[in-house]
Amino acid sequence: PRSSSDRSDEGLGWRTRMRYVLTEQGEVALRGHRSHEVVPAADCRIAHPLVRAAVADRVFPVRDAGETEVEVEVAASMSSGTAVVTRLPGPSASSGSGSGSEVETEIVEVVRDRRFRLGPGVFWQVHPGAPEVLVDAVLVGLAPRAGETALDLYAGAGLFAAALAEAVGPSGTVVAMESDPPAVASAARSLADLPQVSLRGVRVSPGSLRGLAATGADVAVLDPPRAGAGRAVMQALLALGPRAVAYVSCDPASLARDLAVAVAQGYSLVTLRAFDLFPMTAHVECVAILTNTPGGERGTHAPA
Repeated sequence: PRSSSDRSDEGLGWRTRMRYVLTEQGEVALRGHRSHEVVPAADCRIAHPLVRAAVADRVFPVRDAGETEVEVEVAASMSSGTAVVTRLPGPSASSGSGSGSEVETEIVEVVRDRRFRLGPGVFWQVHPGAPEVLVDAVLVGLAPRAGETALDLYAGAGLFAAALAEAVGPSGTVVAMESDPPAVASAARSLADLPQVSLRGVRVSPGSLRGLAATGADVAVLDPPRAGAGRAVMQALLALGPRAVAYVSCDPASLARDLAVAVAQGYSLVTLRAFDLFPMTAHVECVAILTNTPGGERGTHAPA
């Protein structure tokens, strides 16, 4: 049963990652909609209770020499019941469960019984239900098989790489590409027991993808930033001939642009699902599944 403080089913209390700006008094605040107005927000109603507890009645040191503005980031884990507060830029300001418990230097998330060890600032989905939901959507859409070669582009902390590695097994290969050094370090810690994962700290680009021409790819997942992958990356990816591609996107406009490139390359959009992973906002997360149709036939656009 859910506690009285858990209101995620009402669109409240779900956000496990928050970035605040500090007021002149050292209290956490957010900026007003489409403005520079600083609004105190220690009790932001979409923030998870662990996040709110970590900043409640808290006064932070405001500025060091040369700083004009200070931000703090709060990351909470429902898996461990802890929250880490990080002053940006700089080392963790404080951490723990908000009740004086043992201090942690990283956030630990658990998905499908795997522990993901995340350093401060490493990207992770902000809705606690998102990782499991998105992994399920990707695996159902790709149906990876034992022994196949899979790509995880913009791999972050290795969420999809781990799931793909389990699916392709020891005889398969997962190539994971990520350019953010802290994310690569987190993925390396979390996936150390999966020798079939080749983790590469490189930017996803036509050049880095052309380096895979010798092996090709059977399936691929990409989860790019809001700007999307772009035409050149999409063309280089599809030139490897994956039979199925899962495109995870937080921006429908850039997703549509990149899907048009895939369709022009002979791929078919077979499913497109939208998930309300940002309640009380206008944002949605989408998962599109593309397949390589022999002869370049166009597929149908299947609703969620």
